[in-house]
Amino acid sequence: MSNSYIVVFKPESEGEHASTNAINDLASKVEGSGGSIKHRYDSKVMRGFAGSFSEDLKSELEQHPGVKYIEADQPVNTQ
Repeated sequence: MSNSYIVVFKPESEGEHASTNAINDLASKVEGSGGSIKHRYDSKVMRGFAGSFSEDLKSELEQHPGVKYIEADQPVNTQ
């Protein structure tokens, strides 16, 4: 899953940076740079999105004040 990431936003209680608009703005930035969005997460448990984009864009997104962290997307197995 090369260049596939999950972008997790800070809870709204930590500020307004995790608003739906901020998530949509960064997702649009990913798509505008040639990347793609696979899933959007907007629940009480997690706010953010999963997508594929360059390492350079990952570094840029990590600087956004509403982003809590970005991690590599990976397969999850259940038994």
